[in-house]
Amino acid sequence: MNRSLTVLWKHSVDQTEPCLVCTDTRKTLVELLEELRPVFQEEGIQFRFLDEKVPPEKGIRVNTVLLNGIPLSSLLSAAAEGEEYCHASRCMPIRNLYLSTPGPDGILCGEAPEILYRKAILLALEDQIIDDLGDNR
Repeated sequence: MNRSLTVLWKHSVDQTEPCLVCTDTRKTLVELLEELRPVFQEEGIQFRFLDEKVPPEKGIRVNTVLLNGIPLSSLLSAAAEGEEYCHASRCMPIRNLYLSTPGPDGILCGEAPEILYRKAILLALEDQIIDDLGDNR
């Protein structure tokens, strides 16, 4: 297990925090990470949150989060795979577990249940995930 978690947020200059929300608890990703900070300390996991402002290029807005160099969207997809183990129509989730939709000012925002964000964070700490998802970075 990796003993450090680096969260890199690449974003347009006018954003104040990542546009990522837990659908069930309504916590933002930043609030969730702050809540987990004491747990990281107890477990001896070094935590860093880096903020990289990206100048607008041809009107394209950016809102990307990387956990230990892996896109959060890839980690959420990997975490969601275990949630959709039944492929029969009667047991499929009513809605997508992870949604990425245009939010305020056209910025892509993400929504997922809090447990999915927590699983994504744990996946980012696993050594094997870098090999498995490394090509998606």
